Amino acid sequence: MKWKYIIIHHSESKDNKTLDWQQIRKWHIERGFQDIGYHFGIEKINDQYEILIGRPILVLGAHTKGMNAKAIGICCVGNYDIDIPEQAMYIKLKQLLIDLQNIFDIPDCNVKLHRDYSDKTCPGKNFKLSRII
Repeated sequence: MKWKYIIIHHSESKDNKTLDWQQIRKWHIERGFQDIGYHFGIEKINDQYEILIGRPILVLGAHTKGMNAKAIGICCVGNYDIDIPEQAMYIKLKQLLIDLQNIFDIPDCNVKLHRDYSDKTCPGKNFKLSRII
C-alpha cells in the first residue's frame, strides 16, 4: 500500500483520561465498520498521552470519504471545538507524524485535517496544524 497523505481527526468526545479508544472502536463496529476507522489514535491515559493502534497499517481506513485508499487516519481523542489541545498532545502527535512521514515518505504538505475534505470542523476549531508542521 502506498500512503500519500495523513489526515488528522478528533473524536469530538470528551477525553476521560481512560481508554476511550475502545469505546470509539465499539461505536464504529456497531455502525457496520470492520474495525475502528483510524489507523492510530492519540489519547491521554492516566495523565500521559499515548499513541494507540487502530486498524492495521496495511488495511484501508474508514475515516475520510474519498481519501481512505491513500491516507493514514489519526484520531486525537477529545473535542477540540470546545477544548484547547494540550502541548503534550501536540508533542505526541508530532512524534507519530515524524515516524509515519519518514516510513512512507509523506511530505509536510500532505499532512491534512479532516475539515480539508468535509464540511465538518474536524479536528476542531481550536486545533492548529501550525503546531505540528
